[in-house]
Amino acid sequence: MGNSKTVFKYFTIPQYRHEEDYLSAMNEEGWKFTHATFPGFYHFEKCEPGKATYRLDYNQEGIRNKAEYVQMFKDCGWDYICDFVGYSYFRKEGETGVEREEIFCDDASRLDMMRRVFKGRIFPLIILFAMVIIPQLFMNTAGHRGGGIFQDVMSYVFLGLAILYLIMFTATAIQFYKFEKLVSGDSSGIRLKYLGVFAIIVAMIAGVGVFFWSQYRSSYEVKENDKGYVVEAEKLNTSVVKEYDLKKGETVVFHVAEYARGHIGLSVTEKGKDPVFTCDDLNLGYYKYEIQNDGHYLIEVSGSKMTGNIEVDIK
Repeated sequence: MGNSKTVFKYFTIPQYRHEEDYLSAMNEEGWKFTHATFPGFYHFEKCEPGKATYRLDYNQEGIRNKAEYVQMFKDCGWDYICDFVGYSYFRKEGETGVEREEIFCDDASRLDMMRRVFKGRIFPLIILFAMVIIPQLFMNTAGHRGGGIFQDVMSYVFLGLAILYLIMFTATAIQFYKFEKLVSGDSSGIRLKYLGVFAIIVAMIAGVGVFFWSQYRSSYEVKENDKGYVVEAEKLNTSVVKEYDLKKGETVVFHVAEYARGHIGLSVTEKGKDPVFTCDDLNLGYYKYEIQNDGHYLIEVSGSKMTGNIEVDIK
């Protein structure tokens, strides 16, 4: 196995105690923690199995004044190891007694550290979620600036990211609640605060779900006439196909009368054969195809998150 090894582990932000216990257990097995690298690789070197206490602190102000920060902990018997994703890692060799020896002197200090973690780690993620993930999800799902397969793919990508972020926020809120309850004791104030947080998360999940469903449903009306039909779409996410017996020399005229957003596809296909006319890069205006052979034809108007009116006339 050699004198060093690397292990991948994942700990959520409030699980720093589990991380500390894991590092201590590895030391007892003869593996001394040396450093960590993104996204969660823990590096160890072989040592004599023995007791060692590991503790984490999150203090950006302390990291900016590194020498004084490290010396402060050294004076209390803690050896500085490394920094990783905002946390500073410390170790104290030897037996630490029956009680869990803490790097903080009281519960208020522990809670203050978790608040620093929230400001330094969670708050930027909330900003990213609100300023990038949600707007991109809405723009791609709503079909602004066209549409098509690429926007559909990006819509699902940002939906997946939004779900991932909301799950992460939920798990983090649960763990923060357990930690604050452990440190400060359970109270109606703490319960109400986290009920409010969970209510906001649930409302966001419901809002994203309703919006996504509303953009992928179809709401349209088809009005037929003697030689053609009209598609009036509030939201078209399907194909409207009508069949006609056409003769050589007749012309199929598509008129994009109104077009607010989304993707439009037009086609003329002789039944049982490949399309003889397709067009999917559209703006307002007329698009025509003259029939070359007598036959039975399928005339199709398709849409992806399309809002507008398409008129089909056979002349």
